[in-house]
Amino acid sequence: MKELFESLPKLTLDDNIDFLIDTCFFVWIFKHHKEKDFKEFLKNNKCAITSFNVEEFVHIEHHIHDKVKVCVRKFLHKAENLFVLEVPVHPGNAEKEHSFVKSILPELDTEEHDPSDAVILAAAIKTKANVLTRDKHDIFNVRMENFLRKYNIKVLNSFYRS
Repeated sequence: MKELFESLPKLTLDDNIDFLIDTCFFVWIFKHHKEKDFKEFLKNNKCAITSFNVEEFVHIEHHIHDKVKVCVRKFLHKAENLFVLEVPVHPGNAEKEHSFVKSILPELDTEEHDPSDAVILAAAIKTKANVLTRDKHDIFNVRMENFLRKYNIKVLNSFYRS
């Protein structure tokens, strides 16, 4: 699966992106057979998965049902307008995660308690991207919504803006 993500076009933190896709949202798409919706969404939006989230996905891949993995593979083979946003940090190294977040926005490091969630939020702020997630505890909540409002960043749990 890693090689399929590696074949996607790359973006940097200097690029503007419409949406960043969190690991849990990416899995949700295929678990709930939303590939068609995702494909349509990609036609109108520049979307990326951070390299950090790709590594998270590869790490949890063995927990994902085989049928879901097949759907992911098929989709990635034909994916258009889906990118990988290169970030200079890897999962599992909380110190470097904190350092990366602080380099973009020091106050985010104290606001978001989970450093791995803070990584995608920092990347979103830097690239001016909204975030798609299913993480109701750490990212998709009123506290984070209020914090991110001043940066014009929205956190959504579906393809459809409210």
